[in-house]
Amino acid sequence: MTDVKRRAALKKMLGVPVKALGLGIAIGAGHALGDASAWKKSSLPVSTTHKPAGLVRPPGAVEEEEFLAGCIRCYRCQDACDYGAIRFFTEADGKHYHTPFIDPAIKGCNLCMKCTQACPTHVLTPLEPSERSKVDMGSVELRKDRCLSYKAKSIRDEQAMLVDMGRSATESEANYERRGPCGECYMFCPLRTKAIKLEPGSFLAPVIFEKECLGCGMCEEICTHILKGDPAIRVKPNRWKA
Repeated sequence: MTDVKRRAALKKMLGVPVKALGLGIAIGAGHALGDASAWKKSSLPVSTTHKPAGLVRPPGAVEEEEFLAGCIRCYRCQDACDYGAIRFFTEADGKHYHTPFIDPAIKGCNLCMKCTQACPTHVLTPLEPSERSKVDMGSVELRKDRCLSYKAKSIRDEQAMLVDMGRSATESEANYERRGPCGECYMFCPLRTKAIKLEPGSFLAPVIFEKECLGCGMCEEICTHILKGDPAIRVKPNRWKA
């Protein structure tokens, strides 16, 4: 069958001009692609399963009232974030809708500062990586009862005590879920040796210096993945949703 006959048969079967049909298909495909692109863009930063009550805004964020008034919901900060840390609230979050936040349980901030330079309204104060000390996203708290390194340290101390008592050192292992020392929070911290150090000779047990910590959440991100649940170390936000 020739192309002319094919077009004629298709036109007769559908009762519409073939050119119009083709245009409609093209437009429909364009809309579908547009919708898929929009869905892909919004699904990346929007957290639908875990929205913390505490707000961890991207680095350089001004005070909350000023931030909400000045943020134009342009998503440029997310576009600039190569690490994929920036997420956005939805319409269900009221006045916070389409404003950026960071959920360290999913992705921490690597403090590259690109988002601050992309913000057109400067509600994220423009900063260079060398100006990290000006950032205040929160602080962290450590639960030693969940930290693998502190568990390993407890086992070592208890084993030493049992040996001194003339008993088997392996008795202590039954009281703990030993998965080995970790130290990954230290390795992931952009300010390691300042905001976090390792206690000497203690199975990589972390020591936190809250005054030096910027609250970027890199430690919480890796700890969440390793413990696969409630992390031993997490960010304490410096502002809250109202």
